[in-house]
Amino acid sequence: MNYLVRSIALVILLCVMLGCSEAAGDAEVSLEAVIDTVSRSARSTDTEVSRNITPSTYKIALTYFALIRKDGAVIPIIDEETAVVYDFSGHFIDPPLLLGKKRIPIGEYTGYEMRFTYLEMDLECSFSVPAWSPDASHTLVTSTHDETDSSILQHQLNTIRLYFNTDENYYKRDMVVKYTTDEGPEWAWMRRELEDSEGNRTFFLHTVTHPAVGIIDLFSNEDFWGSADDYDNPDTKITIRSGSTTGGLDATMESFRISATSKIILTINIADSFNFWEDTDDLTYGNNNKLDFGPTYDEIPIGSGPIAYYGDKGFHPFMPSFNLVKMP
Repeated sequence: MNYLVRSIALVILLCVMLGCSEAAGDAEVSLEAVIDTVSRSARSTDTEVSRNITPSTYKIALTYFALIRKDGAVIPIIDEETAVVYDFSGHFIDPPLLLGKKRIPIGEYTGYEMRFTYLEMDLECSFSVPAWSPDASHTLVTSTHDETDSSILQHQLNTIRLYFNTDENYYKRDMVVKYTTDEGPEWAWMRRELEDSEGNRTFFLHTVTHPAVGIIDLFSNEDFWGSADDYDNPDTKITIRSGSTTGGLDATMESFRISATSKIILTINIADSFNFWEDTDDLTYGNNNKLDFGPTYDEIPIGSGPIAYYGDKGFHPFMPSFNLVKMP
């Protein structure tokens, strides 16, 4: 009888100290996230005309987020077939945005992994093409040029998407820009050059099918993306894992123990996260320290004249840094 009383008392004490959920083997965890724009010294400037931009808005199309327990077990908190788009407007610094809530096993957690379809951001920029280009009348071009003087740029906010996993007609590494038509919003790929090797001229902005080659895309790193043959393969997933530095990743956390109802916060730092090389010898617009998208073109026949640049170069959106902490 005394043994039974002592056993019951021990169970009650454990519930008081750790919470009954721990006694049951799991605990409810809320995953929240917030955007940080405090400048980070880790951002590099590769050349004297390298510029960095901090986006003014941010969205993440998230499909998967999991914690990794000390024993190696992977515990998903979010696991969706179709991406859930989290809009961080109004969630810069504070308050956090709820991403998911789930009961997970108690224990010590040492890492995390996540998967998103795309990152979306607003950047102040312009679009320029030669006057003979079919894209000279495109709304992206006309909306960022003065109506009476096309050499005067009027930079404005435009929405850019960066694809990290394939989604129907959009492949991994794609960078597309949004514009509006009478039928609604559309997304366009941007080509680096207006001619191919045979001297055939084509559009700068593509909106129907995925261009075969020559588009402005995300950073080149086969260790991160896999081989070029995998770029349009939706079955090859890009997963971001804490502790990895491949492709410029900076995803960190200090281990913590889940033993009762807990809140964990993912801080996403996007400071200076879009880098480009300012073209100081631009044909018309000069060095204005702002982002100018535009193609290059050569004289026809190819090689008969100098290459002309209509915009900046070296577009390199950095991966934001991620840091996960458990709230006290």
